[in-house]
Amino acid sequence: MTILDTLNVQIDPPVGGEILHATDRATVIWGDCRDPQVIAQAPAGYGLLCTDPPYGVAYNSGRSSTFQQIAGDDGSIDWPGVLAEWVGPEGTTTRGLAEHRHLYVFGYEPKELAEPLRLGAGIELIWDKCMTGMGNLSLPWGPGHERITFGAHSKRKSGRAAGDGRLAARLRKGSVLRYPRPNAGSANRHSNEKPVPLMADLIESSTVRGDLVVDPCAGSGSTGVAAVLEGRRCFLVEVDRKHAELAVQRVQAAERLAAQMEAA
Repeated sequence: MTILDTLNVQIDPPVGGEILHATDRATVIWGDCRDPQVIAQAPAGYGLLCTDPPYGVAYNSGRSSTFQQIAGDDGSIDWPGVLAEWVGPEGTTTRGLAEHRHLYVFGYEPKELAEPLRLGAGIELIWDKCMTGMGNLSLPWGPGHERITFGAHSKRKSGRAAGDGRLAARLRKGSVLRYPRPNAGSANRHSNEKPVPLMADLIESSTVRGDLVVDPCAGSGSTGVAAVLEGRRCFLVEVDRKHAELAVQRVQAAERLAAQMEAA
């Protein structure tokens, strides 16, 4: 346990962020994804944006003893506007996500992201968590799913009007994805930790080996772990120092395993 853990102090990353890990497979930055100097470090023309921003679901269901509220999870940040800078804002043709490539954003409907993220084609996916969450216990229904927007990024208005989007890397499948979320006993890394098999499913569906997957709200690094294990590369940004360091540890473990599989 560090002194910061004991004092329960949140420290802000430096302007431009700090690179905690960089290899040919993965880059992990402790930084604020709203920082233009951090955004500028993402390679232009990357292959997939896959992220779960803190989109304002700050309801506390009794897990505060384990996890603090996530920075930005109070609804005060315009996350579609932030992510627009990562895919490349209107008027840019070379920055950010490559033309006609895909994105997955948790917590939003396609209509909320279509304009800022310049989506030509899009659909709402449902992550069935295979269990009922706590949520607001005063209500008769408990949350058992989470929405994910899938979209194809088109930098030109004519392409968006035509619904352009590069074909997925595999055959089509249904829009409901069933993967158990880490339960209360095993979710010890992050309050909104995503199962690696879910992230691998998304990544495999929209990339090929060697593609770069970008996650500007990386949390504990599940997107990066899945990307590395699927033979892709990852570029992760996380604002919380402890989570960023955890993401490094998990990505390093995935890199070792990927190297062993390649050598077998």
